[in-house]
Amino acid sequence: MNSKNHLHPSRRSQRGLSLVELMIALTIGLFLMGAVGIIYVNTATTSRGSTLESQMNEDAALALELLQQQIRLTGFSNVEASGDRRFPGQAVRGCDGGFTDYDAAFADLACNADGDGPDALAVRYEATLLNSQTAQDAGGVARPGNCAHEAIEPWDATGTEGARAGVTSMNLADNRYYIANDAANENTPTLYCQGRTGAGFGNATALIPNIEDMQVQYAVTAFPTVGDPLPHQVAGYANATEETDATDASPRFPALEDLTIPAGTPADINNWSRVAAVRICLLARSARPVPTGDNPVGTANADGTTLTAGLGTYVDCKGDSRTATDRFVRRAYVTTIQLRNMRPGLPRDFEEGGNPWQYMYDN
Repeated sequence: MNSKNHLHPSRRSQRGLSLVELMIALTIGLFLMGAVGIIYVNTATTSRGSTLESQMNEDAALALELLQQQIRLTGFSNVEASGDRRFPGQAVRGCDGGFTDYDAAFADLACNADGDGPDALAVRYEATLLNSQTAQDAGGVARPGNCAHEAIEPWDATGTEGARAGVTSMNLADNRYYIANDAANENTPTLYCQGRTGAGFGNATALIPNIEDMQVQYAVTAFPTVGDPLPHQVAGYANATEETDATDASPRFPALEDLTIPAGTPADINNWSRVAAVRICLLARSARPVPTGDNPVGTANADGTTLTAGLGTYVDCKGDSRTATDRFVRRAYVTTIQLRNMRPGLPRDFEEGGNPWQYMYDN
């Protein structure tokens, strides 16, 4: 009897979990695993979105820095022993909607007829080993490089290209920037450039991917009058042409080509000579679609304007709110660059009663 009494408590202490207790434990475990999974997915989604957005910011910053460096050089020229500029020609030209031919002579650059799409910009300056990245030519000689890091050979730029008569050869940089789809990179919209290598042009080169749009406005000064110094104050901003705003009942900017030129202005001068600064807007996008997470995907009208805000809603380079339904994040980046080589403090050869434009083509 005593042995039986000792065995009975031992059996009760070895009894397992009941079915109810097991179900409760499994439920709590599944709940905890689900909560951890949700936190992980949300954290990973946020992290991927932040990484893609950071990369987009870096692409846009790099593209703007590259354009700023080039545009600041616009119109740069060394001077000869006489004090005359080696390159006194026009140095900036652009088109709304792009050029028809990106390797045409500067004076022959023509705009796309429809004017629809990203703008294009061409800049010229005298390249040196100090203001340009160096590149080796076929003979291994270090020379100034163009926008695609191709060596620029000295060439005769007289005549319509704008070099001073008597300057038989110079390293004249002539770089064109535009947006195109990169076939080698899944047709990704990309900032391209094509630049002179001498008397001819080099290859079209992809610079920065995921740049969808480039819009350019030009800060123009008031037109000078004979006997007055060249004005430096900006009178307003203008587009290159009016094609971009052809369907807009109230264009935001006038067309540079339509601004009035007073009678008696020298034939070599046009409104491009009035440009004192360039305002660039780049529309960049993420490299890949961004995970939606808790964000709804917005809906848009046929023209892209916002119908329902959500992921993909952005403000474009014209200030309009738009929505993309492809889950790419987009953002507009704007900067203004002064053409300091085109607007000197005071033209050195200005005389009272003289021609205020004289320094641009005779200096």
